[in-house]
Amino acid sequence: MTTHSRTEARFSLALDSIQGKRRVEQILEAANALLDRYAAQPDPTERLRLAHELIRRNFTGDVALTFGDLTLGTEGDASGTTRFHGTIRTPDGRTGTLTAHYTEPGSMGLTDAEWLAAMRLLAGIVGLGAGGTVTCPA
Repeated sequence: MTTHSRTEARFSLALDSIQGKRRVEQILEAANALLDRYAAQPDPTERLRLAHELIRRNFTGDVALTFGDLTLGTEGDASGTTRFHGTIRTPDGRTGTLTAHYTEPGSMGLTDAEWLAAMRLLAGIVGLGAGGTVTCPA
């Protein structure tokens, strides 16, 4: 391997690292925005609407959220190659689901692994907004 090739390889790794950091920052900004909106909205149903909209606009258009009588989006035309599914449960026995599909790189340029990690984070926030928790795959 020549010095030029090693320099190019190092530059490529550094650029990938910087881009990865930016993508993580975008995920955290979206999660913080959702939490800020939750703080201003005491109604759990409206919180779920806010979460669905944020995920739909920023992470994937193919997202469905159900909780009690609330149904947002549809799961019928799954178009992504990567699937996320979480089950929402509240202490009073109410349940629901958050399901989404994604194809890399998406609008934020996330890898499949980054997107799944983002969805687990957002699903946890969804569960809190509903007054419970979300169980999702590891």
